Amino acid sequence: MNAPGFWELVALIVLALLIFGPDKLPEMARKTGHVVGRFRAEAASTLDELKRAAEYEEFKSVAGELKATSADVRRTMAAGGAAATGGAHAAAAGRAGADVVRTEPAPFDPDAT
Repeated sequence: MNAPGFWELVALIVLALLIFGPDKLPEMARKTGHVVGRFRAEAASTLDELKRAAEYEEFKSVAGELKATSADVRRTMAAGGAAATGGAHAAAAGRAGADVVRTEPAPFDPDAT
């Protein structure tokens, strides 16, 4: 729908002047301006609220994805970490056992004492 042209606005103003009279027309224009202003303010407020809600929902979905990824990493670390830790402990125990089972005497340096 197109906006009204110049002559259409003039016709509407003349019609309003004939219907409401010159005394009530300025008051009605003022009230109409206030109503339009309130409507715009409410529309802007609603739009801002919808944007915040959409951002919150987006944040909520990203947070859910991060939690799921964190849980996956923890599970992977628990499964792989236990095997890696167990292997490291076994290797350390093997080295320590080799030191203890050594049959030759430890090197001795008389100058060190």
